[in-house]
Order: sequence, then C-alpha cells, then structure tokens
Amino acid sequence: MSLLLAGSTFGAEARKTSGLRISVWYWLNSVEKKQWEPDFKSAADAGFTDMVLCWGLDSAAVSFQKENTRWALSLCHKYGMRAYILIWHPTHNSLPRRAEFQQVDNRGNLLFTFNPFNRQWRSTQWKDYLMGVANAYKDHPGLAGYLFDDTFSPGPIGSFEGEKGKTPGEFVSYSSYDFEQFQQWLRKKYQTLARLKESWGTDVVGWEKIGPPKEITERNQKAWSDWCDARSQWFQEWGEDTVRFIREVDHSPDHEIYLEDGQYVLGLEKQESKNSFRPVTVRDTLGLQFGAVASSFDAVCGYTTFRWEIPDALAKAVKRTRETLESTRSQVGKQKKIIYTFWVTDADVDKPLPLKYPDAEQIMAVTRAALDLGIRHVDYYAFRIGDWRADNAEWLVRRPGSNLDYVRTKPVPGRYLCDRPDLLRDLGMALHRLKTEYQ
Repeated sequence: MSLLLAGSTFGAEARKTSGLRISVWYWLNSVEKKQWEPDFKSAADAGFTDMVLCWGLDSAAVSFQKENTRWALSLCHKYGMRAYILIWHPTHNSLPRRAEFQQVDNRGNLLFTFNPFNRQWRSTQWKDYLMGVANAYKDHPGLAGYLFDDTFSPGPIGSFEGEKGKTPGEFVSYSSYDFEQFQQWLRKKYQTLARLKESWGTDVVGWEKIGPPKEITERNQKAWSDWCDARSQWFQEWGEDTVRFIREVDHSPDHEIYLEDGQYVLGLEKQESKNSFRPVTVRDTLGLQFGAVASSFDAVCGYTTFRWEIPDALAKAVKRTRETLESTRSQVGKQKKIIYTFWVTDADVDKPLPLKYPDAEQIMAVTRAALDLGIRHVDYYAFRIGDWRADNAEWLVRRPGSNLDYVRTKPVPGRYLCDRPDLLRDLGMALHRLKTEYQ
C-alpha cells in the first residue's frame, strides 16, 4: 500500500493549490422525490462538493422535467454543493428520430443514434435542444455545468434494445449524407482526380463514384487514412458547434461543458476485426481522435471500472488509473481540465450481494493516484443509480415522462453508496481528511 500511495514530486507541488472537488452520480428517477433531500444531505455530510444529476434511461428528460430538475439543483445548493446536469446520452434519450439524421454502419444498418456529422441535424434539432436546456438552467446558483455521457457510443441497430437477428457493423458512418460529405472532403484535399489516384494508387472513375471504404486492406490504407481523418475533422466540428450552441445562451465560464466517455475513447485498446487485416482502434471504428474533439470542451474524462475481488485488484486499479490519466493528458494538453470518474462499485453488476469491496481504503488509493497526477476533480459512480438495462417495452414505460410525479426506473439495490452505509461513513471520514490536505 505504501508504494501505491507514494506521492510524486508533481503531486507534492500540486497539494499547495486549493480547490479539490469530489462529485458523485445520482439518478433522480431511481427513487421517490422525497428521498432526494436526505440523500443529498448525506452526500454533503460525507464531503462531496458536487453531484451529477441524471434522468435515467432518458437524458432528454432534462428538457421537460425542468421543475423537478431545478428543485434538485436547489437542494444541492441548500447543502453547499453544486451539480452537473447530464444532458446527453446518444442512446438513452427520447428525442424523435428521423432516418436521414441517424447513424449508419458499414453493413448498412440504421442505428438508434444520431449522426453527429450531419450539419443539418446539428443546425436544427441539436441546436434547439441544447439552447433550450441551457436557457432553462443557466441562472440557477446550484448549476456546475453540463455533462455529455457515453458521448461516442454508436448504439444498437434500429431501436433501444437493438434488432435481433441483424449483425452489427464495426465501422461508422455510411449514410448517403456521409458519402456526399466525404466526396467534398476529398475534392478539397486533392483538387483533382489525378492527385487522388496517385495518392490512393487505384483507378477512380469520378468524384461522384467515390464512397468511404468499408474494410481495411493492405491495398487501401491511404484511402482508409483519409476516411479516418475526415471523420476526425467532422467530430471536431461537432464539438465546436455543440459548445457554441450552449455558450450562445449560457455565457458563464463557471458552468463547465463536460465531455465524458469510457477509457476506450483514448484509443489504448486494439481489437481484432473481421473487416480488417490488422487490429483496429476507435480511430478506425468511429474516426475518433479524442484530443481533437476534446479541444472545444471545458472538461473531459475517460472513465474506468474495476473488478475488486481479483488478485492484486488495487495495484491493477491504480495502474490503470495512471495509464488512463497519463494518456488523457498527453492527448488533451497541459491546460485542459480532466475530471477523473471511476466506479465505486464492482464492474460485475451481477456479483452476488452483499458486496465487500471496494472498501474506503481502496477508493481512496485510486483517488490519491489521480491527485498525484495533478487531477483536482475526482468523480465517483455512484451514490444512487437505477437499472439501465431495459428492452424496448421497458424503455418506453420506465422513462421518467413529463409529469411531476415521474416514473421510476427499476432499482439496483445493494451496489452503490446509498445502500452501503458503512462504506459511506468510512469514505466520508477519509474525504474530510483528504480535503484538509488540499485546502
């Protein structure tokens, strides 16, 4: 343990700065509203500075559950906390879908997610949604910022649950809009077909005949590189538009626009692919270069989960934390705020109860590993969460809806801080000690 917690020189210098923030996630519709206040008081008493408020199964509910959301923000403010509101999840949202605005994979499947590369969608439905949300909450003293969750997930085929019997593709984006946009991108880069032919080493009949490659071969690597570069640029344009739409309404730099997804978005993991002669990363599957799209946002995160009862669990958790944060920092630069989110429950969500791990000592070891790398905002998942696993029928009836007396999700008992009072007590004592070190 002493070796794991040994502070670096950078960490020792960082402790001289003030302003340590510890936040924790909370699904508002996973419990009756009367439970919000005692839960928020418990969180504040434990030392949390911020909450992450979510409407489970439907992130878009923040746009029509305004009275309840503002009440939750007021409760946070009452107990000396602020709150991020989760405003986007690519699958868990009830915004109306239109096929021309949806994502398509390399097998031609229409996915349940929106195509962020489509400028027409961004300038209409996306813009209206973001500006409406910002206008609803920008004046609230309890607001800490706006969170985009699991941002880059391509989502299932056709519906929330996915269509059975259909084989998903491995790459996106292949809508007719993407074909046209890629042709325009190539025209701008190469100017003439002769230059394109020379670069790709293949015959091209005409611009209008060109489509994005759907597999990676030894012969089309230059074409594939162009396809990845094009999508990376489009992701960056999506990020710029997204932040701009919010900032046109909410000008406050105190309200952070926060981009979050799992650690996989950093491109550290390689996977075998049936559509490629070599292993692939998110640059191949999504066209994602995380540092490029993150440049527009105020804060970013690649979150982690851990198995806590495997051999050397703590050492592996600390090692992964360091690898994740070092990679994130190298991609987003020295000045970008990183919020480090990790699960304070076991990654195996079906693990038999009661849970023994993680305990407070393990959670604090991971927290300190992040702090030693200069992180000043650590985020725990979670205080209280409902069940995100649902089929199509359940998704339709378990979403919160628009009534003040919202629909509740199925519970997930015994796994989060609300149901582990001994852990919350021990963690609270450790957090209060920690905060005194960083004041």
